[in-house]
Amino acid sequence: MFPWNKKFPFNQTDAQMPDAFKNMNPKNVEDYIQNIMGNVFGEGFQTQFPYQGNVAPSKTQQTVSRKPELFETNDHIFVKISATEEQASNLRIQHNSNQLFIMNYPENGGQEKIILPSLVRRKGTRASYKNGVLEIRMQKNEDLQMSEIDVVSEN
Repeated sequence: MFPWNKKFPFNQTDAQMPDAFKNMNPKNVEDYIQNIMGNVFGEGFQTQFPYQGNVAPSKTQQTVSRKPELFETNDHIFVKISATEEQASNLRIQHNSNQLFIMNYPENGGQEKIILPSLVRRKGTRASYKNGVLEIRMQKNEDLQMSEIDVVSEN
């Protein structure tokens, strides 16, 4: 039977703790984990896991932040883009029911294509620029066209 009364490894005194754990720096542990995750999932793994915490963002994370940020509510889809005022004035924004196209982004002559998580309406899209952030708001389109299918028994 396991000796539960020893409470291993919790509630140990400093005399019982190994020396490796006494001198451990949490920043070094976090850097090690981020390095391993980067090796396993690739350099852009932060976009695959958007809700992960990080003690100190690395330099690669700061360069990745130029990617558009996409989130949705019950009625709208929002896309946020960090851009200078000059960039924002040169952008051309187009969309269809399931894709958003941003011309002249991230650099002049470039194009960013974003696949939307749900269908959006053709009309009613708004874009506003404030404090270095361009926000695009699109209204969701409810697809109410349903078909009923009869089940035929083949006996």
